[in-house]
Amino acid sequence: MLAGFTTTTALIVSPWLLRTPGAWIAVAAAITLLFLLRYKLPHPGAWLAGVTGLAVFVIGAFTGGSFAWLQVGFIYGSEHYPYLAISSCYNIASLLTELGWSLKDPLLSVHIGSLDLHLTLQWALRLLCLGALALCARGSARHLRARDPRVLIAIATPWLLMFALLGQMHERYLMWGAVVSAVALGVSIRLSIVHFIISVVSAAMIMHVMLIDKKLDSTLRTIDVLHGIRPYASVLVLACVAVYLWDAFPVRIPVFQRGAAKAATVPSLSLGAEPEEA
Repeated sequence: MLAGFTTTTALIVSPWLLRTPGAWIAVAAAITLLFLLRYKLPHPGAWLAGVTGLAVFVIGAFTGGSFAWLQVGFIYGSEHYPYLAISSCYNIASLLTELGWSLKDPLLSVHIGSLDLHLTLQWALRLLCLGALALCARGSARHLRARDPRVLIAIATPWLLMFALLGQMHERYLMWGAVVSAVALGVSIRLSIVHFIISVVSAAMIMHVMLIDKKLDSTLRTIDVLHGIRPYASVLVLACVAVYLWDAFPVRIPVFQRGAAKAATVPSLSLGAEPEEA
């Protein structure tokens, strides 16, 4: 997953990173060398893709490549609104805000000589989301090999995880997860019901923000109700996302494999001749 993400990103931004002929020649030389050594490495395709992507970033940094795409497209957006929860969002960030947490609160500090490293809540949520995405990637590959329709759930779950686990989310971001999770209609009734719950919650958040923008006397009661149910709705959204993540999970705990346990207790059907009774 990391190799694919690195290579895809490097391919997209290569026109800005590799701005000189020398940079392109250096990348081509690195790819050629890795291609010749691929037989000596485990998982050669992943290594070739990952190291190639890293080579593009490193060579671009040393040859005067532009990182404006990173500063404007990502860093500015993540630092412009340094708030854990924005507007009316039903997610884990909203629950942490109710408990008094903020985006830059340090969870862990490490001092190495003159270097101070701080793990903030913002990065802790990012790492948590990244770990969940790795599980989805693993589940997607496993379900695809088994021709299991749950591969659709493994593909849709990252859209839900983004909203549920990360901070600095707007209420409208769950709309993408609500749309993509419609693939559950082709998997199971239980997940389809969860999809409709997510869709209703997404509409409720958007409606709440729209009502706040134009407060009318006739809508004040609705605004108060939507504000009051925010903690409960946040727990509901996290539970729905957990259901999707469980179905995207590539491994099942034996204790929860009801089908396997039931099959083990049922005697197998024998096609041979019955033994004669004494």
